[in-house]
Amino acid sequence: MRVLAVFQFGLFASLAASSFAAENYVKPADSAWKTDILASCSKPEWPREALRNEQTGPVTLSYLIGSDGRVKESKVLKSSGFPLLDEAARVGILRCVFVPKLNTGTAPRMEWQRMQYVWTLEGNKTTSAPTAALLSAAQAGGIDAQIRMAELSANATERAYWTQMAALQGDAGAQYRFGGMLQRGNGIEKDTAEAMLWLRKAAEQGYPQAENTLGVAYFKGEGVPQDYAQAAAWYRKGAAHGDAWSQLNLGDLTASGRGVPRDDVAANVWIRQAADQGFPPAQVRLGFRMGLGLGMPRDSAGAVALYRLAAAKGDATGQNNLGYAYQTGIGVTRDYTEALRLYLLSASQGNAFAEEALGELYEHGWGVTADMDMAVKYYRLSASRNNPPGMRQMGVLLENGRGMLKDPVQAFSYYEKAAKAGDEAAMRRLASAYATGQLGLPADAAKAAEWKDRADTRYSVPPSTYPMK
Repeated sequence: MRVLAVFQFGLFASLAASSFAAENYVKPADSAWKTDILASCSKPEWPREALRNEQTGPVTLSYLIGSDGRVKESKVLKSSGFPLLDEAARVGILRCVFVPKLNTGTAPRMEWQRMQYVWTLEGNKTTSAPTAALLSAAQAGGIDAQIRMAELSANATERAYWTQMAALQGDAGAQYRFGGMLQRGNGIEKDTAEAMLWLRKAAEQGYPQAENTLGVAYFKGEGVPQDYAQAAAWYRKGAAHGDAWSQLNLGDLTASGRGVPRDDVAANVWIRQAADQGFPPAQVRLGFRMGLGLGMPRDSAGAVALYRLAAAKGDATGQNNLGYAYQTGIGVTRDYTEALRLYLLSASQGNAFAEEALGELYEHGWGVTADMDMAVKYYRLSASRNNPPGMRQMGVLLENGRGMLKDPVQAFSYYEKAAKAGDEAAMRRLASAYATGQLGLPADAAKAAEWKDRADTRYSVPPSTYPMK
């Protein structure tokens, strides 16, 4: 199964006249509205808690312009990953008033549009200068004042300074944020070891994001010795405090048996808790496990429903997995056209699995006119990201001379890379090649048996994964 997948609109332009600062939008060719000119539009207010946690990212919105130019309805098409930012942007666009086109023969009418609002620390942070009273309070040790000074900082160095001041006074949120700054080298010299000290201080106060981040550090062995049991312990604390990443990460550990006894049923319980919060990565993971029947009855339709929820929020993996369902007809009526649309959305976010899938659609003419040049383009893109199926498909094309000159040596190279990355089909092709002396290889029964054994003992592609946050 392909597992992994952007929101593609087609036409993009800047809303130069809008303080809403929407970066991208699309409009119908016969639009009755000047969507690049607004009569009025106030900038969304950055939620205080989101600002404190330095949450950023683009939110894609759909909104309905009424016949009077006022926005009547809005909804989130693609989440920033932070519900507070999504809702602030959605509410913000409701305050906009658009200007109709004149002398075009097209009367103003109700019309849906799309735009993207990008939350950035420098672009969306309030521009009001700190008052003398606020500065005095911060210098006197007021934690709230120090946090506010960090929010109003003109640059990353100032932000790190005031965040550290609040962290030194024991504020858990500031400790977590300062630890993250040290991890990234944001406004301060990067120091992973010291970052762990601050993250631990926040985690020991029960700050959920810090508990999860500390768990990730132990899982990866970054700044601390790698220790799956410690990772599980910290994930469990964050999960108990309702952190969705902690719940998902604990579920993954439980499913793999790293740091805790392997238990597919218990893993599903944790992953479902995160999915029930509307967390797209968990929805995709739960859907994948549901589709395979891991620790639960196999339910392809249920898996599709979960992929659809994640895809509706712009999740690349959800879009790709839903596209795969439409391509194969697993859990839904086969529809190559819909699969193509979803793969394009996913691939536009750089999803290598979706790029490989697009190559397959173009190669075989499924839902699109067959085009080997386009097939090669997408296979090559996927392979360039070290995607196992993409590398294997490049091997197939080079071996058979489809869309490019035959080159068995290069074909073997791609097959070997794909096989070492876990692709079952590539493993079996190597086993066959070594058994019969193909692809320019000498016959080698031992290597043939080795690759066959590896193919028999693993999935063709590992289950869909997300970076642990």
